[in-house]
Amino acid sequence: MRFFDYIRLALKNLTRQKARTTLTIIAITVGSLSLILMISILISVRQSLMDTFKAMGAFNLVTVVRDPNSIDNTNLIGSGNNSPTDDNTKKIDDTTLAAVKKMPGVSDAVAIPAGPWFKTMRLDGNDKKTWSSLLASDPSADVFDLILVAGRKLNSTDMDKVVVGSDFLTKYGDPSNPSGLLGKKVLFSSDKGAGYPDWGDLPPKPPFNADKSWWDSQNQGSLEISAEIVGVANNSSMDSQQNYITLGWAHKLMTQLTWQEDDNGMKECQQQQQQQQQAVKMSGNYSNNNSSACDSFRTMTLVKTDNFLTNGYGSIIAKVYDTSKIQSVADQITKLGYGAVTAQNMIDNINNAMLMVGIVLSVIGGISLFVAAIGIINTMVMATFERIREIGVMRACGATRAIIRRLFTFEAALLGFWGGVFGLVISFILVRVVKILVTKYGASLGNLPISNIGNFPWWLVVSVIVFTTLIGMLSGLGPAIRAARLNPVDALRYE
Repeated sequence: MRFFDYIRLALKNLTRQKARTTLTIIAITVGSLSLILMISILISVRQSLMDTFKAMGAFNLVTVVRDPNSIDNTNLIGSGNNSPTDDNTKKIDDTTLAAVKKMPGVSDAVAIPAGPWFKTMRLDGNDKKTWSSLLASDPSADVFDLILVAGRKLNSTDMDKVVVGSDFLTKYGDPSNPSGLLGKKVLFSSDKGAGYPDWGDLPPKPPFNADKSWWDSQNQGSLEISAEIVGVANNSSMDSQQNYITLGWAHKLMTQLTWQEDDNGMKECQQQQQQQQQAVKMSGNYSNNNSSACDSFRTMTLVKTDNFLTNGYGSIIAKVYDTSKIQSVADQITKLGYGAVTAQNMIDNINNAMLMVGIVLSVIGGISLFVAAIGIINTMVMATFERIREIGVMRACGATRAIIRRLFTFEAALLGFWGGVFGLVISFILVRVVKILVTKYGASLGNLPISNIGNFPWWLVVSVIVFTTLIGMLSGLGPAIRAARLNPVDALRYE
């Protein structure tokens, strides 16, 4: 038999039981649909992240972190960790920054402090709060270009000025009119117990008789620092919650003010009193030592604790002028005893995460296809019983066992083929509908990575059709072998 004869007979036989064939194809379609959508989402998310890296110029960046063992858990553009150094990590300071800038292949570098840390932030006049995420850097450094949709970029001398991100614009402004946020105030909030920064109001001066209840009352409530919005950034979906301030203002905010008792004058007064009492005793006269007379010498001094200087920077971001020099720069940083995070590290982490998610989703899709395969087996078994006399006639007319086996296997493969085709068509339609709905109503949902969803690569289309066809073929192989082994005489006598 020719190939087209198999197609003609398979289509003719499948249309005999239209309802059963339709239900079987629907089962395969559902299984292939779930598999296609899951793979498409994984591909789109990964491609969106890659596009974000390219837009940020991340493939030319190397991030210096103090702990070489933490590179797998560190963002490429982030503040890292500036907790006090220990025996296992090195402090990142201006000396480190200067060394990185001098490395061959590095065009510029900028230091990023791990802070300042605020609990929440909100627009002045709006009670709705959101998490505060601040990135402080030197605006004069040519490392990463911040794209604005309104306002201006920060200057190195700017204090209490902020450039807000896309997430802030979505929550507090009008995305169609980002300029409406310019000039308004942002209020950053933290607990008073976290301390007063070297900016804004001074901490209340404690009285000399301050007790625990007074100190507890001072730690209650929140402290707010205001900043003027001078620009609105066009962040990617990856860093849409990021807001930006200058390094100089961050230094102020990371310097804490505390009142400390200066009792040096009181101690000197008491020593003088003791010397006077000793002289009186030697002369034979006695008098009581009035220590309270020295209380007036007790003073309170405002002390500044520069956490910025003490702990150093959280990270350094270096820009490499040639991507081929990335690994070389990373190796130089490693030799200094620091960790080096590159875009490749981030991509490897993303691929590992995607692999784990892909395995889980594949198992879910595999279960759907397994159920569909059982449906194919059932359909072909029923077809075998219904066509026993037909098989006997075909064998009596000269059809070999191989021809009978190929015919039933081809019918099962055709079920899988059409299930895969319909799954692809429905997936394409669903994705187009979702894109239209998100485009129309998704402004309040933030920056969603939907641009790549539904752009099925050719290998995915071919793989799905081949895979579902192969499942149909394997599912029908058992019933096909059983049909081919029927005795022609017994088959002709079958009622």
